[in-house]
Amino acid sequence: MKNAKLPSRMVLVVLLAGLAACDVAGGADAGAVAPAATAVPGYATGRVLDTRGQPVAGARILLENTVFYSSSVSGSTGPDGRYRLKVHPGAWQAWATLTTDYHGKTYRLDLHPENPDSMDEEGGVRDFTWKLQGRDPRHEYRHYGGRVTVFGDYHFHDMADVELTLEPDGPLIDGSEGRTLVIRPDDHHWNQLDHLRDIPIGRYVMTARLLQDGGARPLRIRDRNGKQDASERYLLEFEPESGSSSGAVAAIVIGE
Repeated sequence: MKNAKLPSRMVLVVLLAGLAACDVAGGADAGAVAPAATAVPGYATGRVLDTRGQPVAGARILLENTVFYSSSVSGSTGPDGRYRLKVHPGAWQAWATLTTDYHGKTYRLDLHPENPDSMDEEGGVRDFTWKLQGRDPRHEYRHYGGRVTVFGDYHFHDMADVELTLEPDGPLIDGSEGRTLVIRPDDHHWNQLDHLRDIPIGRYVMTARLLQDGGARPLRIRDRNGKQDASERYLLEFEPESGSSSGAVAAIVIGE
């Protein structure tokens, strides 16, 4: 019996379908959302997505042993945002960081773990997401937003009656527009008078008002480190956290 020959047009269709399947399986489109990672016995696997849900290439992945000090395994994500690291016997916790430039400065930022639990040598899936704000589930006092240390100028002691307004001056660190923040003591961002916490990292025009006796009067803000003079309209710029620490910080002085 002779082999049946396929019409040339049908052969072309089959070849094109096969090529398309190879592209999907190989992650040829680096801009596409990485498919969810699957569990691989003996390996830590996962994917890293940015604030828009797109893959992050080059994110650093660190597996730290929860028993032995300075015992770790590290790697990075590929163009599709995925990684795979061999897990050795013991208990391991996965961490991920992203390094990015913003207004001429380089920031190293912690990424949010979708599953903060540790794993053993059997491995597991640990995905991460870049978040501009929110609390790290592994640490009660660690947040993804920036931290601003607040000082009172000389004899100014009315910080409990201050209202701060932060208006974005251009895109935030992830390229998004951001939103204006109006902050008063005891809210989420200012529950301690000497610190603002969890501010989405960006550049802001900051103003301050003293709210007393049913009225309000403007206050002046200056840079704690002397980079800007006192002004009623202060340009707040975050600095990368120093040393090996991740995140962003700033320091201001408020007064009349």
